[in-house]
Amino acid sequence: MFAASETQILNIKYEAGIEEHEPAAFNYFCRLIYFFMKYTDLFFDLDGTLTNSKPGIFNSALYAVQKLGLSPEKIPSDLTPFIGPPLRESFKLVFGLNAEQSELATIYYREFYGNEGMHQYTIYKGIPEALKELSDLGYRMSIVTSKAEIYAVEIIRNSPLNSYFSMVSGCELNGERSEKSLLITYNAERLGITLSNNILMIGDRYHDLRGARQAGISAAGVLYGFGSFDEIENEKPDLVINEPTDLVRLIHG
Repeated sequence: MFAASETQILNIKYEAGIEEHEPAAFNYFCRLIYFFMKYTDLFFDLDGTLTNSKPGIFNSALYAVQKLGLSPEKIPSDLTPFIGPPLRESFKLVFGLNAEQSELATIYYREFYGNEGMHQYTIYKGIPEALKELSDLGYRMSIVTSKAEIYAVEIIRNSPLNSYFSMVSGCELNGERSEKSLLITYNAERLGITLSNNILMIGDRYHDLRGARQAGISAAGVLYGFGSFDEIENEKPDLVINEPTDLVRLIHG
């Protein structure tokens, strides 16, 4: 399988004598294009890939650890590593909390996040246009995020991106299914498709790319999110995407 270039697509259309006002022939043409696509399904991470959610996540995390009574000197100045991994894991990694503290911090986090934090985000410039073009090209797209599914669904439903996604998959509130490979498998099962390298996971952190490898699908790392260049490069993704404006060119070829 390979991505058809514009020249190849035009040649297919010309050789088949296809006009858009001929529905049967045009549908056949669309199926031919689909056959030549290297990737058929695109699984997008949410935070740091589609949205800059830093304000809402940081405010929610600070609310949680302050309510927990964590001393100010134990709160790092840079909370960027907090974004991306499963929530309980982030509290342990960034704030040095134990399992019991992380569980309580997660409850406090969601007190703020569910009311205010989830609304404190912006969509990266160029993302709506890229998603529209990918949708028009025939790609089926899903959200696959370590965020609790109940929040991810609500965020996408109330965003201008809603119409582009066939599925939104996240973890349970109790933390079940928070590992990326499990989320990828879960989303594929919901779509009724088999895991293969024709599925591309697109994300900004190591766990997105590592999870894709573990699940047996392709991986693309984005550099405009919250992960560093070295973090992305170390995972050896199939694609490296510098800016949202590069998405269509690199995915479709």
